[in-house]
Amino acid sequence: MVTGVIKNKVDKIWTDIWAGGITNPLTVIEQLTYLMFIRSLDEKELETEEFENMTGEKMDKIFPQSAVGQSMRWSKFKNNDPRDIYDVISQRVFPAIKHMKYGHLPDFDDKGEIIEIPDGSDHKEERNETAFARYMSDAMFLIPTPQVLQKIITGLDDLYEHDIADLDMQGDLYEYMLGKLATAGQNGQFRTPKHIREMMVELLQPTPDDIICDPACGTAGFLVSASEYIRRHYEDTMASEQWEHFAGDAFTGFDTDRTMLRISAMNLMLHSISHPEIDYKDSVSKQNQISDKFTMCLANPPFKGTVDAESINDNLKAVTNTKKTELLFLALFLRMLKKGGQCACIVPDGVLFGSSKAHKAIRKELVENHQLRAVISMPSGVFKPYAGVSTAVLVFTKTGAAQKTCGFMI
Repeated sequence: MVTGVIKNKVDKIWTDIWAGGITNPLTVIEQLTYLMFIRSLDEKELETEEFENMTGEKMDKIFPQSAVGQSMRWSKFKNNDPRDIYDVISQRVFPAIKHMKYGHLPDFDDKGEIIEIPDGSDHKEERNETAFARYMSDAMFLIPTPQVLQKIITGLDDLYEHDIADLDMQGDLYEYMLGKLATAGQNGQFRTPKHIREMMVELLQPTPDDIICDPACGTAGFLVSASEYIRRHYEDTMASEQWEHFAGDAFTGFDTDRTMLRISAMNLMLHSISHPEIDYKDSVSKQNQISDKFTMCLANPPFKGTVDAESINDNLKAVTNTKKTELLFLALFLRMLKKGGQCACIVPDGVLFGSSKAHKAIRKELVENHQLRAVISMPSGVFKPYAGVSTAVLVFTKTGAAQKTCGFMI
C-alpha cells in the first residue's frame, strides 16, 4: 500500500523535476523510469555477488568488471559530487543501457567509446534481455542539471531504503506515479482507472495457465491487474513451470509508442514479470498476423480514431469493413483468441447503437457466432477528468456458436 508518507516523497521528487524545467508528466515518468531501472540493475548485481559469496559459484555479471564498468553502479556513484554523478550517468550509464545486450552492459575503451557486445556470443541469448532494455535505443536522458539529478537520486534512495520493502511495494509506487497521467490532459488517454481494470479482470478470472494479451497496452495496466489477480488467488499453489510462464510469455502487449513500451515494460518488471512479450506493433495493420494464440484479451483500445485503409489487415475488414479503430479491435480480439478464449474490452456507446453497415456487422458477428456474455454500460463520468464519452464493457467468449447474452448497467 502506498502511504501518505510515500506519496509525499514521490510528490517532492516530482516537484524537483518540474522545477528543473521538465513539465510534461509523461516525460517526468520516463526519466524516473530510467533511473529506477539503473538502480534495479545494481540491486540485481548485489544479489548476484551475495549469492557468489555464499556458494562460491561464479555467476554472470551485468556490469563490466573494469574500473569504468564498476563506476557505473548506483551504489558506487550515488554519494559522489553532483557533477560527477551527472557525468557518469549521462556519459557512461545511459549510453551503456542503450547498448545493453543479453542482460549485460558494455564496457568502454580508453577513448571513452563503447565496446559493443558481439552478436552470437555464448550468452544465454535474448532470454537474459529484459523487454525494457529492448526499447532503450532511442531513449533520451533529459534531466537538466546535476543538482536536479542529485535531488532525484537522493529522493529515490530514501524511498527504497526506508519505505519500499519489497517488489510489490515498488509496483504500487510505480502505479501511483502512473496515476499522475490521469490529470495530464491528452496523456490521460493512456490510463484506464484501476477500479475499472480490476472489475474487468474479476469478470474473466485469469489463471496461471492463461496467455493474456492487450493489443493497445499503453502503460500495461490491464496486464498488471491480471498479474495481481493471479498472484492473489494462486501464488501459494503455482508450480515452477507456472512461475516461469508468469514471468515471461503469459503476458503480451502491443503499442505504437516506444515511450509507452518502455513504461509498460518497467511497470511489468516491477510486478515480477521480467520478460513479457512487449512489442512495437500496429495491432490492426497487416504487420500483425497473430491468430488463435491467446486465451484472454483485456483492453481499452483507441476509439474516435481511424486508420489508413490500405494498412488495415484484410481479414479484419472481412469481418467489419471500416476504418474505425473501435470496430477493428473487436474483430482483432476474435481473431487473436483461441476457441474458448475470453475478452473484456471497453468500447464507446456507438459500438452498441451505431447504424452503419460496419457497426451492424461486428454486432452480428459477436451475437450470432460467439457468446456475448455481458454488456456493462458505464456513465460518462467514469473516465473523467480526461474523457467524457459514454462507454461500455463488452465481455465475450470466442465459441463459434451463439449463446445467451446478459446486460448490466453500472
